[in-house]
Amino acid sequence: MINRRHFIKQVAAGSVSLLLLPGCAQKTEKISYRVFTPEEADCLGCISEQFIPADDYAGAKEAGCVNYIDKLLFQRFPELTESYKNGLQSLENYCRETHGKIFSQLASDAQKSLLAQMEKGELIESFWDKIPQRNFFSLVLRHTMQGYYGSPIHGGNKNFVSYRMMRLDFPLLIGQNRYEK
Repeated sequence: MINRRHFIKQVAAGSVSLLLLPGCAQKTEKISYRVFTPEEADCLGCISEQFIPADDYAGAKEAGCVNYIDKLLFQRFPELTESYKNGLQSLENYCRETHGKIFSQLASDAQKSLLAQMEKGELIESFWDKIPQRNFFSLVLRHTMQGYYGSPIHGGNKNFVSYRMMRLDFPLLIGQNRYEK
């Protein structure tokens, strides 16, 4: 026969363990993209992270620049989707052929060096027959900067990271920021 005190202890322990159960589950944020495959998004994230690396503040990848670009291509500029896909494919083919790895598997210094060569147009041209490497570089750079420094309502600048970094008021209301003289 179970006494009342033992029963209450059992129920309390069971209730607490049920409350703790959701905290034990691993929380992995799975992002679904509208334009990019997960592999393309990973490559694009590594490129954008080289442009704006993490330091005291989040880098481009964590700030949601890939999400911004994906949303931009899906909603506003679908005609640029082919340029992105061709550029990412060209970069991955180049990396596989010359380094034996995909871009995201390269060391950070190798990624940086490769992007510096791409900016100057110094990579082997045969891989870049569908989009010029310099055009692809400037396209990704421009959209990464827009995603990082633009308004979070467009899909980037997650948690106002660039606003906090630049010590700007946020959220910004256009025409409503007033400063004392």
